[in-house]
Amino acid sequence: MTRIDPPTFGTDGLRARAGDAPMDPETLRRVGAALGVLLQRSGEAQKRVLVGNDGRESAPWIFEALSQGLAAAEVAVADIGLCTTPALAFLCRTQPVDAGIMISASHNPATDNGIKIFAADGSKLRDEDETELSLLAAELRPAVVRTPRTRDRSDLLAKYESAFAEAFPDLDLTGRTVCIDAANGGGSQLAPRILRAFGADVVEVACEPDGFNINDGCGALHPEATAAMVRERNACLGICLDGDGDRGIFVDEAGNVRNGDDVLALFGARLQREGRLPGDRVVATVMSNLGLHKALRDVGVSVHVTPVGDRNVWLAMRELGAAIGGEQSGHILFTDHHLVGDGLYTGIKLLATVGKESMAAAFAGFRRFPQELVNVVVARKPDLATVPAIAEKAAAIERALGNEGRLLLRYSGTEPKCRVMIEAADQATCTRLCRELADIVARELS
Repeated sequence: MTRIDPPTFGTDGLRARAGDAPMDPETLRRVGAALGVLLQRSGEAQKRVLVGNDGRESAPWIFEALSQGLAAAEVAVADIGLCTTPALAFLCRTQPVDAGIMISASHNPATDNGIKIFAADGSKLRDEDETELSLLAAELRPAVVRTPRTRDRSDLLAKYESAFAEAFPDLDLTGRTVCIDAANGGGSQLAPRILRAFGADVVEVACEPDGFNINDGCGALHPEATAAMVRERNACLGICLDGDGDRGIFVDEAGNVRNGDDVLALFGARLQREGRLPGDRVVATVMSNLGLHKALRDVGVSVHVTPVGDRNVWLAMRELGAAIGGEQSGHILFTDHHLVGDGLYTGIKLLATVGKESMAAAFAGFRRFPQELVNVVVARKPDLATVPAIAEKAAAIERALGNEGRLLLRYSGTEPKCRVMIEAADQATCTRLCRELADIVARELS
């Protein structure tokens, strides 16, 4: 077994095309062994790791490779099978385990896969732990265990389901229709069961994973089918999860698609009105729309801005003691849900908070500034400020927008893409300026 390059952890763990480094068997065996070595440093008790997946075709062999590495480090492995990332995080926090691994590439297509590693308290690994894990993985030579012993613990998911009943003891959805789109991913079985437990008439959309159809024209990235179904079935809400269920995009009864900014505006205003918003503040990332800042400013709430990534939101919320924070993409974190992004929890909290009022009316306080986002596939990722053509065009756009808009130009942390986003007073300006800059980025970096 030869030495490998240290696997590079992105903003949300390891992720790549399944079979390509670092999502290849040899690297994953080493990562499993490295995690085992780190766990074995604390005490002599038997170490235990929970593993779940979001239903991709590549999940079984990835699970086997990780288990081989963990077994080589004498760590016991329990498989909870098809689940969401927040369900795994919950079980890490509430069960006697030392770590958890979610096999998922989130919103990426079925050809990709990844792993997210959680500590025993349900939080994602710290940057310094990921760095040490990466370096260890490059150096270790784990023995190949052909048939590592693992246990099926899918029964533990019942505890996650019960936690919803405890969190919303007075919620009764009898006589109300809710559409759930699980993106043919990890929430395909869990989410409908949990909603039916509250008495809802559940309409399932994209809840039939076959290993290849995850995120394929459905889920949080493609809420159109659910919007049509909400109107057709007179549903009170549509909940669209991504592949691993940690983000949610919603559809009100009128068929309007509502993203994370809508949710932050709604809960920010309500919590402030009820005196339950510490510091009269919510946390959001640089991707959030200017309309969110205006809507919350109008009701006396400020927005603390962080870099992109739910981990950055999590860190800021812990530091500030904030009650709610999140991303436009649908990662919403509540202090009363242990700062874990959970699209289904957010949807059920919407149903409990709004009650039998109009969901569309509840969201009406937020007016979105026109926004255009273009993702440009790139072959390299130099500092954007060092590419003259890109830097000059970006500066010109910022001068043109002034105080009536903004430009956000950054690389994706998980994909070979550069994100070009512009907000302005009108859609035509957004589209024109965004396309002009995106064309330059493509020319210079693709």
